[in-house]
This record gives sequence, structure tokens and C-alpha cells, in this order.
Amino acid sequence: MARPNSPDAFNIPPILKPLAPYFRSRQETLHIRQALTSYLRSFIEFDDQSSDHAQSHLSLCASTDGVADVKRIPADLLGLRKDYLKALAANVAARKEFALASENVASLRRQRTSPNRPSDDTDLQEPGTELREYLALLRDRRRHTKLQVFQNYLEEIKTRDAGSLDDVGNDGEQMLMPEVDTEAGRNGTETDLDELVHTLERAVIRARTQLDCQKQLFEKAKAQHDPRAETSDTKAKALQRTRDELVQWVEERLVGQGDPDESLLQELPPEEIEEAQRGLENRKVQITEQYAAYLQARRDLLDAASRACQPVNVTQKPPSRSTNKNELAMAEIPPPNPIDVVSYTNETLIPLYKSQKSLALQKSYLSGLLSKEKATTLRALNRLSDESHLLPEYPTPARQPRATALSSRIQTQTSDQTPDEVVGLAEAWAFASNAAAANGRDFVQRKIALGTEVAQDARQTLADVCKTLNQDLDEVMPEGRKNRKGSDTWASNARSAKGMSRGSGSRIEKQPSGPWSGLNGRVGVVE
Repeated sequence: MARPNSPDAFNIPPILKPLAPYFRSRQETLHIRQALTSYLRSFIEFDDQSSDHAQSHLSLCASTDGVADVKRIPADLLGLRKDYLKALAANVAARKEFALASENVASLRRQRTSPNRPSDDTDLQEPGTELREYLALLRDRRRHTKLQVFQNYLEEIKTRDAGSLDDVGNDGEQMLMPEVDTEAGRNGTETDLDELVHTLERAVIRARTQLDCQKQLFEKAKAQHDPRAETSDTKAKALQRTRDELVQWVEERLVGQGDPDESLLQELPPEEIEEAQRGLENRKVQITEQYAAYLQARRDLLDAASRACQPVNVTQKPPSRSTNKNELAMAEIPPPNPIDVVSYTNETLIPLYKSQKSLALQKSYLSGLLSKEKATTLRALNRLSDESHLLPEYPTPARQPRATALSSRIQTQTSDQTPDEVVGLAEAWAFASNAAAANGRDFVQRKIALGTEVAQDARQTLADVCKTLNQDLDEVMPEGRKNRKGSDTWASNARSAKGMSRGSGSRIEKQPSGPWSGLNGRVGVVE
């Protein structure tokens, strides 16, 4: 019996069985979430640990107002948990900075509301003192820059001629100083810089006031003018005018550019031009016939659909005497019952449609999976073919020039079957491996035959040397010595038995061996 939390307890479709290890029940999911929450809460410091929302796994998704600080994140923590703790730490730091900035702004506002308050030594220690000093310094710098600009303009006015000075004075009166007298403009060198600054400020304020008035008038006119009140005639005229402009512009562009195909037509001979025109006419006729067939098929389809949607009305007419019995039988067949048709559709056609749809989906899924695996296999085989030395050394006979004629004949006979690339690569690898194995076996057999021949030659040479030295080859060879040990012991036993039987008979002399055995110590000795 399956456990309630096991994947077998769920109604999993067969196509989703590979994903069964990743399915979890609600109890397991809640347990996992609670474990993750408790693990993450061990790195978070809350303002109120006894609050209910801090104990739930949804507290990590809620607002972070209750979070006081985040502990040091361990190095082995990875993934979304590490990102969450980093984001939470950044949020806590940002909220602290925002609270500090809010306190500074509040202190500045309190100082503005009480400017007459005596300045004590404690005011110098307020957090907004440096900011106020910096703002005052910026204002002084800006005022100094304005004064320098005015001073430069005054120097330029001094250096100019009298006529240019009058023009500059008149322009200044019209734009910036409409209420200043012309003589005051001509005698600008005698005016004080403070007066000029005051006049400029008045002109700026006046321009700003006029701009605000113009904005108000524009808003009022815009409110009075409703775009929905435009008539269709006005829109039609505007669209027609726009269309005319576009058509005129396109015609001008076409006339200016000319026809780029005229030069090509002039270069072509008249026979090719006639053939091209004839082909175009045939194509037009073909398109016209296809369109007519399409219209006829569409008309027939609409007629069939309309007849199917209309109720069947059978009008019984008195049968004529000339009708046959078959015609009478066909006329007497009643129309099908709509309820029977609907029940047949629900019981037979719809399940058949669903089964066909599921088969089509399964087929598409399997084809996609097979194509993916085929692509992976092809990629691996191609990589191995690039890195291997077998395929270049042992190519398949189909890729050799001698087998091109035979392969062309086979392809003509089996042209309907498309060759599979995976099968071709597998066959190439199989042929290369078999050829390499056969080549290895041939090489080993050749080496064995060569070694056997060399060993026989060496044994024959050794036998000749032993014969020259008057030695026995079997005694010289190690394996001969081992083989002769048993025979020597048996021979010695036999000799001892014979000696005992014969008594003190003649001793068996052992034949000397060696290169000097032929001398026998009797060279030049006369008996």
C-alpha cells in the first residue's frame, strides 16, 4: 500500500511519471517551507520575536519593518537564500539611512521655523550645520559667478563704439529692463552692480509671471476646446489633405528616381522579353484559375454549412405513377433524430477525437524527444570522428571512389528510403573497428610466423655450433637438461644393477665430450 505522502498516492498520468520524484504533498511542502523559514530566521534579528507573523513562513514575503538586523552570511550558503539575505541586509541599511536623513531634514525644518533662537555651542554640533554652511557657500559662489558675468559684459560695453553701445542699450531696455530709462542704459558704467542684479531679478520674476499667465490661458483654452467636438467633415478633410500630400510626394519620388528596370529591359533581347511576357501571362492565367477554384470551393463549403445548420423540412408529395419502388423507399426514409445525432457525437465522435488528439500530442512529444536525442548522438559521434584516427585510416567502402558506381545503383534502387545519418556514422565506426581488429590480428599472425622462423633458424645455427664443438644440443639447452635428468637417474640405476650382477666386470667408460675430446691426450705418444 502506498504512503499518503508518496508520489504513488497521487493520480499521476503515465506521461508525467518521470517527474514523480519532484511531486510533494501539501504536508511535505508546508514542512519544507517551515524548515527553510526557521533556517533563514536564524540569520535575522527581529524587533519583536514574539510576534505571530515572524513564526510563519509567510513572514519572509511580508514587509520587513520588523527586521532589525541581519547576521553575517556564511560562505557555504548559496542560491536564492543567500540572495534573499543580501537583499534583506541592503533593505535594512537603506531604511536606517532613510531614517537618519529624515531626522536631519526634520532638524533643519525646526531650525528654519525658529531663526531667532540664540545660537549656543550645542547648535554647532547639530547634524545639519555643515549642510547649511555648504548651501550658503554654494549660494555665494553662484552670486559671485553672476557678478563676474555682469562685470565682463560691462567691460565689453566700454570697449565698443557709441553706436553699438546705443543698440545694446536699446535691446537691453526691450528684453530685460523695460522700465529703465535709456539714459541710465547709456550711463551703465556708472550704475552699481547691485542695481543691475536687482533689475535682472525683477525681469526674471516678471518673465516667470508672464509664463505662468500664458500657461493658465493655454490650460483654459485647452479645457474649452473639446477634441470630441470635431466634426467628421473636418476629420475627413484633414485625412484627404494628408492623403493627397502623401500621393504627391510618392509620385515626385518615383518620377525623380525613374524606373531601374528600363535599362535592364533595353539590354535584354526581344526574344527573352517576349518569353518573359508570355510567362507572366501564363502565371496570371494560372492564378486566375486557382482563385476561381478557391471561390467555387468556398461557395460550396458555405452552402453545405448553411444546409447543415438549417432544419430539415421534408415535404411529402403524392408519389407519381411513373416513380419506381426504389425512389419511393428513399423518399419514405425519415430524417435522423437530433437527439440521436448528439448522443452519437458525445459517445463516439468526441472520445475518438480526444484519443486522436492525445495520440498526436504523444507522437509530437516522442518525435521531439527522439530528435533531441538524435542531435545529441550526432554531436557526440561527430566530435569522436574529429578526434579519432580510425575513421581516416579505415574509411567505409561506400566513401571510397571505387564503390561510387555501386552506391549510386543502390541509391537509385532504394531512393524512397532516406538514409539516416546516425546509422551511417554507426556503420562507419563498426566497419572501422572491425577493420582495425582484422588488421591487428593479421599483424600479430605475421609477427608470430616471423618469430617462429627466426627461432627455427637460431636452433639450427645452435645445433651446428654444438656439432662443431662436439657437444650434444639437448645437454646444452636448459629444457633438454631437465628432460634428461629422469633418464640419467634411470640409466644410473640400471648400470648399478648390471654392475652388481656382473661383479667386478669391466667399467663402462663415459665418452668424453667437448672441443678437445678428439685429442684424447695421445697426440704424438707411441705405445
